[in-house]
Amino acid sequence: MGSLREPENRLRNQSLDQRKGDRPMRSIPVILAALFLVGLVTACGSNTKIADMSPGEERIVDRFPEDSPDWLDTPFEEDGDRLYFKGEAARASDPALGMRQAKANAVQALVEATKIKARSEFSEAVRGVNVSESSLGRYLDNVVAWTTENVQISGVFPEGEYREKVQVRTYDGVEYVYNCFNRISIPMENYIRAREAALARSVDEAQDEDAKALAFKAKEQLLR
Repeated sequence: MGSLREPENRLRNQSLDQRKGDRPMRSIPVILAALFLVGLVTACGSNTKIADMSPGEERIVDRFPEDSPDWLDTPFEEDGDRLYFKGEAARASDPALGMRQAKANAVQALVEATKIKARSEFSEAVRGVNVSESSLGRYLDNVVAWTTENVQISGVFPEGEYREKVQVRTYDGVEYVYNCFNRISIPMENYIRAREAALARSVDEAQDEDAKALAFKAKEQLLR
């Protein structure tokens, strides 16, 4: 009798093993269906938000880092022993390209801010010197240009990056652009050395009495 039941038992065990083996296979369609439903709900929610937008309307859909930095609205800042400059590139089609442009604009901001700072300081230093308007204008143009030339761009230090991914509603659907921001700094000492080099050059190259009066007055005020 034991020999007659042995084939029956083997068949029963094989059937059980097959059913057990089928379970993972049967669960795959269920998982795929669930993922499809989740994606469908998410897409519907996104499409609803897009449908609520008018052509030309924009909204920020992603930020990196998540929190916008404090320096975002500060083009130039003088803080302690460093000078800070911000550059930005709006509506870039590619984030990497946008960040490169923002960095280049930050360096340009450094140049422009240096010009403004130098002109302000030299103008204050030579206030009251009795010279012609043309002599004063020529002197200021020269020392500002020399100061800017002497600032060491190689000493620029990266301070931070920030970007926003912006969804733009178009008549045909949506497109994405990026607002990119970059902050750099230089040591205050870098700027001071550049200004001192300009002072020395203005003294060395002074030819007429007006130029000499301005150069020595500025040197007296700014090297104290």
